Amino acid sequence: MLPLAVAAPASAQYSAPGWTHSESSYYPEGEGFRYRPFRFQLDAGGTITQRSNANLLDNGWNTGLGLTWFPTSHLPLGLRLDGSYSEFKARNPLLDAAAAFYQTEVDRGTVRMWGGDVDLELDFHLGPRTRAYLVAGGGWYRQQTTYRQLQLVHGIFCDWWWCYNGYGFVHPIVARTTSDWTFARNAGVGLEFALSSRASFFIDARYMRLNPIDVRSDFLPIRAGVRF
Repeated sequence: MLPLAVAAPASAQYSAPGWTHSESSYYPEGEGFRYRPFRFQLDAGGTITQRSNANLLDNGWNTGLGLTWFPTSHLPLGLRLDGSYSEFKARNPLLDAAAAFYQTEVDRGTVRMWGGDVDLELDFHLGPRTRAYLVAGGGWYRQQTTYRQLQLVHGIFCDWWWCYNGYGFVHPIVARTTSDWTFARNAGVGLEFALSSRASFFIDARYMRLNPIDVRSDFLPIRAGVRF
């Protein structure tokens, strides 16, 4: 009589990092990632200016939210949607250029950038509670630049506790410009750590390139957040 074949345990086929998302049969309940078709995320971090932007803007900060959709548990490939807001302070070369253009003194400048990306995400399982991922795609962004001038004026000034009559500094707007929506490309890498079967912590960095008509703008946002 031929010996009966012994079936391998369900987890054996997942014993090493691989190209599958079947966490539901890999990890016992509560001990790592579980497959869910949708993942929501909240994130925040810093943005490092690159190329020409490094001379014009200080490094800034960012915040955002997103949604990732994995259509099947058998492929580690998903579609990720991200919306973000970033803010930067203008450096002296940009302030000097604005002062020359508007023919007046410019002491402060703020650049705000907002928009969203549509990326593909490819996951790589490194262990029960750790995975790496790659993202790449494109999106649309808009920038608003505000220039201000420092002035000493006389008037009534109020704080949290009282109002007083005297002199104080104000920063009235010299000019404000808003760009058109601009296409941006990005690519990056991240790490994700399971906090429970339903929540995880992640950190990622991606290189972004905006292509306005007059200058090429590059940014490196580094974000940390939670997925659930």
